[in-house]
Amino acid sequence: MEKLLELAKKEHIRIIWTQELSPTTPPVAVYNLRCIIMNSNWHNPNQFIFQLAHELAHLIYGDPLDLRLYNRTPAQKFKIESYVNDYALQIIFHLYSQTPYNKINVVSFMQKYAIPAHLENRVRFLINTL
Repeated sequence: MEKLLELAKKEHIRIIWTQELSPTTPPVAVYNLRCIIMNSNWHNPNQFIFQLAHELAHLIYGDPLDLRLYNRTPAQKFKIESYVNDYALQIIFHLYSQTPYNKINVVSFMQKYAIPAHLENRVRFLINTL
């Protein structure tokens, strides 16, 4: 977690942790404020690293116009979330991997950082292409 917090500081992104949200309320990035609100009550604290990397990716690599597209169609939202997930995975690979990408054990990596199962193919693809 410390490496992600250092990245946020370097990128001038403020992280706010709150206990005021329900265990099912996901974190959110506020683009115009360069701020991320993290839910410390989240039902699976093992996901904090992936969640924070995901929200950082929104602010570091995202387009300010994403917010407009995000609220239009499910397909546009899916497209935005897909590329943000790729960037989040790359952030985690870069900051936390001690081995070359092509030697990462996909299952162990996904378990260690609580990467959602639906991203397994993306993890495999990124490992093979980075």
